[in-house]
Amino acid sequence: MAKGTEMDNAAVAESSLKQMADYLENILVRQLERLRKYDLDGAVALAEEANAIADVLGRDGMLKRPEHREQSQRMERLYKDVSLIIASEREEVSDKLKVIRKGIKTLGVYGDNV
Repeated sequence: MAKGTEMDNAAVAESSLKQMADYLENILVRQLERLRKYDLDGAVALAEEANAIADVLGRDGMLKRPEHREQSQRMERLYKDVSLIIASEREEVSDKLKVIRKGIKTLGVYGDNV
């Protein structure tokens, strides 16, 4: 294979990975928006898409390169924000379940006394 062709292929591959990284960042922003709007189904669908892209980028190691440090840090913050929102939602759901369980116990006690 000619040296020019190899360099062209490498440039195309790098460009493709950069587009994937940009798209992943966009997905994470959209996922945050969906989570903030309580659109869990939409957020899960985006998470599946993000995971597939992140796998490809992770295998290549592109985001560990110094020239991509800034974008990598932005995506890391986005992932942390997504994780925080999910943890918060999980805690809120857990609190609501505790209230429901307490209400069921109260109804059970009331039903036993009637």
